[in-house]
Amino acid sequence: MTEHIFRIHPSINFARVGTSEDYYIAPETAAGELVDQGSGIFGGLPVKKNTEDTFVTANDLRDAACNPKRQAARFRIFAYDSPLTRYPDGGGKEVQIGDVVGGKRVKDIVWTVHLANKKANNYQIASADGQEEGIAAYQPGHTLPPLRNPGFGEDLGSEKRLSQLPIDAGPHAIRSSTKGVATTRFDNKTACSYAQTNGDIKPLGNYPKIFPGEHFQLFAPNGRIDTLGEMTIEACSGRLLVVGGYGRANAISKNGKPPPLDDAIDNNGWFDDTSDGPVQAVVLFDDGSTAAVVGAWFVCTDPGFAPQTRNVVSTWDDVYSTWVEQLALQPELFANGKYQEDYSAIFHSDVLSIFHAAILQRWNTNLPAKAVHGHDFVATIQAGDDPKLKIPNFADLIRDPNNDDPNEVNPKMPLALGDAMKSFLSLNPTQYFLLHQWYAGKSVEYAPIPLGTGEKLDRVVLENCLGGRYSPAIDLTFIVRDVHLYEQAWTGTSGPFRINAAVLNYADMVPDKPFLGVGYVPLRDAAVEPGDLCKFMALPWHTDYNSCAVHLPDPNPKANNTLYWSWPAQRPVSVYPADQCSYDPDTGAWSLGGQVYSVRGDGGHGTHTDYPQQQGRYQCYFDFVENWHKVGFVIQGTQIPAPQGGNYGANKFLETESLFRTDGDLVQPWPTANLPGYKAPSDCGP
Repeated sequence: MTEHIFRIHPSINFARVGTSEDYYIAPETAAGELVDQGSGIFGGLPVKKNTEDTFVTANDLRDAACNPKRQAARFRIFAYDSPLTRYPDGGGKEVQIGDVVGGKRVKDIVWTVHLANKKANNYQIASADGQEEGIAAYQPGHTLPPLRNPGFGEDLGSEKRLSQLPIDAGPHAIRSSTKGVATTRFDNKTACSYAQTNGDIKPLGNYPKIFPGEHFQLFAPNGRIDTLGEMTIEACSGRLLVVGGYGRANAISKNGKPPPLDDAIDNNGWFDDTSDGPVQAVVLFDDGSTAAVVGAWFVCTDPGFAPQTRNVVSTWDDVYSTWVEQLALQPELFANGKYQEDYSAIFHSDVLSIFHAAILQRWNTNLPAKAVHGHDFVATIQAGDDPKLKIPNFADLIRDPNNDDPNEVNPKMPLALGDAMKSFLSLNPTQYFLLHQWYAGKSVEYAPIPLGTGEKLDRVVLENCLGGRYSPAIDLTFIVRDVHLYEQAWTGTSGPFRINAAVLNYADMVPDKPFLGVGYVPLRDAAVEPGDLCKFMALPWHTDYNSCAVHLPDPNPKANNTLYWSWPAQRPVSVYPADQCSYDPDTGAWSLGGQVYSVRGDGGHGTHTDYPQQQGRYQCYFDFVENWHKVGFVIQGTQIPAPQGGNYGANKFLETESLFRTDGDLVQPWPTANLPGYKAPSDCGP
């Protein structure tokens, strides 16, 4: 009898915060077929809660009270009938209650999820002198960055820091057989529990949870952090759904006032309710036996206000490149320290995704007419085209990641700000090689070995997250390029793209002592604990999101005074509101109105400024903490009902459901120039 291997997919899955109790699921499937929700003009949309055949419309993104819904992460278990020897494998079959695997019927599945947030007990993003940021700050021989919250001590592993600064909701277990009934909350009231290897759920009523309100008097501008979300079982399927937090920020109160909130990334004394942690499972059979399951990882991060817009460099692209170059994922592509010149790029997955990302980002930035025309031209590229007829000079269009000229300011693709300590964004080396192979005539239309369904899930989730520019980023950050983050022995049982999860022995738990330790540190061998992925992000997330509209490059090339955008796919800068489009009754077509900034509020200090480098954001970070939920969503026009009936058309991606009631500052066509002299409001705060 074949001994099957069980794995959870996606290997890493993302939820997003929202203020609503309701949620939707994304990215997902349509009629059982996986859809890359950002891969093209006719890409799929997130699907509605508890359905698999209905795309989300404009009305599905907010609840009846206009609160933005949270995005849930869905996990499934797949059975494999042989150890993994290559990638892609193409196999695997989803397992649900009642299915027969290896002659045994699945009786139940018991899930355990442990969520935490360690942002307040971690290093700052940049080195002490500000000259190094990201992975460079952790290189051997370098002094590690300063600690956040130094007033709690300089030892990251001290009991004081470990017991007061993290948010630890502890482990919680749930059975698939309770589908549609039970919801387990990651809060400071619900008792902890975990699944033992025999499938029994072990209560942990005295687990030492940590929430900020237990240790501090808090100033809560948008709600107390007393939960990191919940998990439930999806009706009908028995799959696990994990839903994250509510986008809240708390701060340690001093005399009724919060500490300063004046940095884009590192703010001492603050907390937010993003989180991450392991997802584990045990499969129970009707003969009393059980099977272990290769675990996955859950991450809850910033809201997704442009869910269809793919990044030119996604998290998937950077994770994949790391595995290709450093973990021997596909020797036919990369071996012996170099890319293989006889490898054929796959047009639909390696090439088209880059061009489609570029054309979709035009809807979230203020490109001039010439650039818009160029993006539309790129959209016409087909698999059978002669690349050299479409792109006469490859080097003039695509920025070379292997030739980092700090003074190059030519508007090459990708047209965006670069990674930490790099002026402009470039494709990563794997993307660039594959695109160049296509340009050289070495490509095929489809992959010779299609991805299995579980493998597709691993990929599509990460494709819809930000990559390339980690300063620090929105979804995950520079740590995705560190092989120490992953379980490196991927052949056989594990499979690729798995987090190097720490063994959490709950039997050794000591009440009133912090259970979680320092955990993962980049470029070290420490295993990954709950809260270790989100801790390298901005604290709170609101400040970085608000800040990253447009900036000068850093480092800024000589004589450059032009502003560029950071993350238009994840953080739209300027958008086309659907309600400003005009209708032609003779043709039945809609024309675009003017562009506005996606963040454009009047509350507090407001967003108005005479300085272009500060437009499209609140001038006071505190105001965005209180007003972030008003930002609208950029989705395909076919999903937005039009007042004349029908919709706005497939060839437009428009803002809808914005709660801002002002057009804000006038959006000028790019390029725009930096004006010196700006000073932040001196009385910025509540």
